[in-house]
Amino acid sequence: MSTFGLAQRDNQSLKSVAETYTAPLDLKMALIQTNKDLISKGIKEFNILLNQQVFSDPAISEEAMVTVVNDWVSFYINYYKKQMSGEQQEQDKALQEFRQELETLSASFLDKYRNFLKSS
Repeated sequence: MSTFGLAQRDNQSLKSVAETYTAPLDLKMALIQTNKDLISKGIKEFNILLNQQVFSDPAISEEAMVTVVNDWVSFYINYYKKQMSGEQQEQDKALQEFRQELETLSASFLDKYRNFLKSS
């Protein structure tokens, strides 16, 4: 076999090895993106839920509304938890990020509710 033929074969071998070692990384990145997409979808849906709420008299207490909102957060976390992919550590990280986002939205919603209670 000529030197060119050997070099070409070695190049193919290296390419094959590189593809083998980057494939799990590509899959991992796809799984992470899938989790990010799920989080984004969940945040949008949760925001829609919050925006659909109409405050009217008689109002429930602030404590009761906090309980309701916390239940909603738990519901969304449990629902999306089943759809997360990847290793447990990746799923936990994604769920933690998701929970933080939902709690941020919840805090804003509860502030609006407190203002409603003060004004009524």
